Amino acid sequence: MNLTGFNQDQKQALLDLLIIGMYADHNLSSTEDARVEQVLDTFQFSSDYERTQFSDAAYTRARKQSGSPEAIRDYVGQIAGHFPTREICQRAYDILDDLLTSDGKVTSEESKLLAATKNAFQL
Repeated sequence: MNLTGFNQDQKQALLDLLIIGMYADHNLSSTEDARVEQVLDTFQFSSDYERTQFSDAAYTRARKQSGSPEAIRDYVGQIAGHFPTREICQRAYDILDDLLTSDGKVTSEESKLLAATKNAFQL
C-alpha cells in the first residue's frame, strides 16, 4: 500500500474514512480490521503509545459521525477537504474501496458510502 505523499493530516483523514467504512454496514469484520491495521503499519510512529493514540482518536471521531447516513455524508465531505488533488483523492478512494471489498461482499450501506465518497471527492 503506497501512502507516499500523504501528510499527517491526510493520514488522519484517511484513517477516519476507513473507520467510517468499517462502521457503515454495522458489521465489523476481522478482514476489514486487518486492512486498517495494515494502513496503520505504513504510518511511522515513534512509539506504540503514539500509534494507539492516533488510532483511538480516529475511532472516536468516526463513531461520533456514524449515527446516520446524513452525518456520514457530511463527514466524508469534511474529509474530502484534506485531499487537495485528484490523484490523492483517487488513492484514498481506492484504499477505501479495497477495504470495503476485502470481505468479499459490499452491502448497500457500503455502496452508498462509496458513492458519497466518489461524489465528495469529485471522482
